[in-house]
Amino acid sequence: MSGRTLLPLCGVALLLLGGCSTTEKRLSAKEYYNQADEAFTKEKYSAAVDYYRDLLDQYPLNPYAEEAQLKVAYSYYLEKKYVEAIAAFGDFERAYPTSSHLPFVQYYRGMCYLEQMRSIDRDQSVTEKGLDFFRTVVDRYPQSPFAPLAEEKIGVCRDALAAHELYIADFNYKLADNPLAALARLRRVIETYPETDAATTALARLEPLLREGDKPELADLAAKALAVRRSAKLPPERVASLNTNSLPEPGVDPLLLLIPELKKAESDIRKEIHGPPAEVKPPVVKDENATGEEE
Repeated sequence: MSGRTLLPLCGVALLLLGGCSTTEKRLSAKEYYNQADEAFTKEKYSAAVDYYRDLLDQYPLNPYAEEAQLKVAYSYYLEKKYVEAIAAFGDFERAYPTSSHLPFVQYYRGMCYLEQMRSIDRDQSVTEKGLDFFRTVVDRYPQSPFAPLAEEKIGVCRDALAAHELYIADFNYKLADNPLAALARLRRVIETYPETDAATTALARLEPLLREGDKPELADLAAKALAVRRSAKLPPERVASLNTNSLPEPGVDPLLLLIPELKKAESDIRKEIHGPPAEVKPPVVKDENATGEEE
């Protein structure tokens, strides 16, 4: 067969093959979105993420893009994939820096860290990062419905951080035989986290510690500050029944007087021993995979 005859035959064969093949129809942006939203509603979050990402890949400037990217991050959160969720919420903020959804984004970035919060004997870096995001919600978006929720979570984070400080103070006093380091930690608890239960416990620890250290005036002041804290948590009828001699006169909170005096005492003790003994921290495990946030 000649070359001239072969070429037309090849062309016909290719056309026939092309006619037999099927071309998959490309979905519209709305069809992609509906598919993704249906999976999300059915709590099939992995499938929803795939569909939302297909939508964003095929139609990056579509009208559903902002909501799709937000739901990618929220799907990761609901699926408890917190590292992926943190990264996706960060991507959303960078893509939509003026979005009305930012209070939601910052709140759930904080929640991603809060869900990974460790026990008080462990590293608390995720608690600190969560606290930062909840503060961002309160400071930047005070009128948002997420602001009161963030306020509540701030309290949870501060309680955990205060309890961790108290744990280290107890370790230094009971196991490391380092009363000066314990004193400094207890002072830090009442100074930094005065509203927490850990601060009340720290005041209870301070009184005997100060008496052991021959600081009776400071011990008395710690006892008065403790009495104020305890009475504040009692109903009015219980307060009325207390021995009035155990409570300080109305006026300046004894805690405010105690903190500077403790700092001065710490300084005097250090001078007496020519430098402080190194504080001993209990072993804590830092989970490097728990942050999910680029430094």
